[in-house]
Amino acid sequence: MPLLAGWNRDEGSFFAMRPMSAEQFKGMIGGLYKERAAEFLTLYPADTDAQALRSAIDYGSDNFIAFGTWKWIEAHRKTGESPVYRYHFELAALPSKYHPGTFAFHSDDIEYVFGTLDTRPGAVWRPEDRKLSEQMMSYWTNFARTGDPNGPGLPVWPKYDTNDSLIHLDSTITSGPDTLRPRYEFLLKGMPAFHF
Repeated sequence: MPLLAGWNRDEGSFFAMRPMSAEQFKGMIGGLYKERAAEFLTLYPADTDAQALRSAIDYGSDNFIAFGTWKWIEAHRKTGESPVYRYHFELAALPSKYHPGTFAFHSDDIEYVFGTLDTRPGAVWRPEDRKLSEQMMSYWTNFARTGDPNGPGLPVWPKYDTNDSLIHLDSTITSGPDTLRPRYEFLLKGMPAFHF
């Protein structure tokens, strides 16, 4: 079966509710990854507090959903005989009643796919949100209909095959190679128990 799968940039935005300094983040990683901590910090850098927060969100995202989804997509790509279409949802929503902060948080993509933006309490939508929702509805409908998300008037969504191309769903849709692969290959070597 063809597969369309991906995740949102800020799946781990829960870290923003309890931000930590660069030193605190490095200490946590040293305790979790021990002799691998230096390699970890090349993939999730923490030279400043702001960079540490971004890396904490990225690691939380990977640990929570991205790494597992990546492994599933990789397995399907290697063992299946049908195309895979991978996405990374990146358009940060403005704060709303139940979602403080500006993030592309966990489940944020759902209202775009189903065209239900106006059901989010307290949300203020921009033209780029409405446009992306229309595009995503078309992609998902095309995929459900034909097994291929591409169609007239849409930016090309490449197959996720030997060149690792995926689509970046943002105010301007782009596509290109997977730049996060080194993080997932590092995590394949082993992940300690993680508690937030």
